[in-house]
Amino acid sequence: MSSPRHGSSHSAEPSLSLPAMSNGSGMVGGGNNGSGGVVGGGFPYEGKHSGDHSGVSVYDAEANMKSNMGNGGNAVERKDSKHKQQRRAILILTSVLVWCLVSNALVLLNRHILVELNFKCPVLLTSFGQMFTFFAVCVTRAVRPATVPDRDDVTPRFWILHCLPIGLFSCGTLALGQMPYYTLSVSYVQMLKAFTPVLTLLFMLLFRLEKFSWPLVLSVGIIAGGTGLAALGEINFAWGGTLFMLGSEVCEAMKLVLSQILLQGLAMAPMQSLYYMTPATISFLVFFSVTTESKLYVENALPIIINNPGLFTIAATLGFGVNLTSMAVVKLLSGLWLKIIVQAKGAVLMLMSVILLGDTITSVQLVGYATCVTGFAYHTKLKLSSSKQRVEEPRK
Repeated sequence: MSSPRHGSSHSAEPSLSLPAMSNGSGMVGGGNNGSGGVVGGGFPYEGKHSGDHSGVSVYDAEANMKSNMGNGGNAVERKDSKHKQQRRAILILTSVLVWCLVSNALVLLNRHILVELNFKCPVLLTSFGQMFTFFAVCVTRAVRPATVPDRDDVTPRFWILHCLPIGLFSCGTLALGQMPYYTLSVSYVQMLKAFTPVLTLLFMLLFRLEKFSWPLVLSVGIIAGGTGLAALGEINFAWGGTLFMLGSEVCEAMKLVLSQILLQGLAMAPMQSLYYMTPATISFLVFFSVTTESKLYVENALPIIINNPGLFTIAATLGFGVNLTSMAVVKLLSGLWLKIIVQAKGAVLMLMSVILLGDTITSVQLVGYATCVTGFAYHTKLKLSSSKQRVEEPRK
């Protein structure tokens, strides 16, 4: 067995075969300075430590240690990411369930106040919910200012030109949406609400926010046909209530379109949105109520409110809950997913109206509503495909 060559700074190769010649310092050859890395004057040592028979060099050991630390860090990151996803899923599920529960409860309670208690001021009833919402937001802002911070970009001029028009159509949606309950069943009103995507698409095409395509026209055509079939099957059909509901849906579609045009790029937290948007809605609701219902305040509204303060307080609180949870759902998911959930919520509310209120749903209405749901599912599929294409286009 040959011995390693020492003393030359140009040794051909360091010896890797003499573990028995350790001098006790842990290094082979005894010629290094104790620094632990040089044999023969100038080469990194790639052999074995006398006390370590694993065949792993100093540099390999360091690399392995860093790799293990990196893998451990990645594992921690993956675990944190998994926990965040789980928390987000729980938050989404909770928000959706609370919104559906609160929204359906509000519909049934408002219907009870309007019909059973014969409350003849539906706009005033709606305004209570909006007023309580703004009051709750202001209290939250006073207690915890960071929850509802000021925005420099929402100036008085911006509010008048952008928020006020949306408040007008929001008022129309809420006020006109209450009136059908005097003459129509809850189940039929939910069927009519399925017509909203048709009107939304028409306005989006009119304002050039949506590209024309025959598949989209087909999807809304199916929805329109299903809505017409549901109307034909309604036992207690009334033109007045139906027209009020369609007017509410026109306002809803315009509100969605104007929100996309006027508030584009203006990201707000749910409480911020309520703080800036609710006063606009309240101003139009109050004006509308005073001009059309003020004569009924003393003889109808006031006595019923005095005799049933708890019901009106609950209704106002539920109104705030609907506003807050719906915005939370939109922020966590998207407006499109909110529409999907609205359809599912409507189906649940129809079932509740049959069980709790004794509403009658005919077989023709069921076929019509099933047609609406089919058209809506197709419409949703087209919108999701369009969104996916817009995301993938920049990558190409």
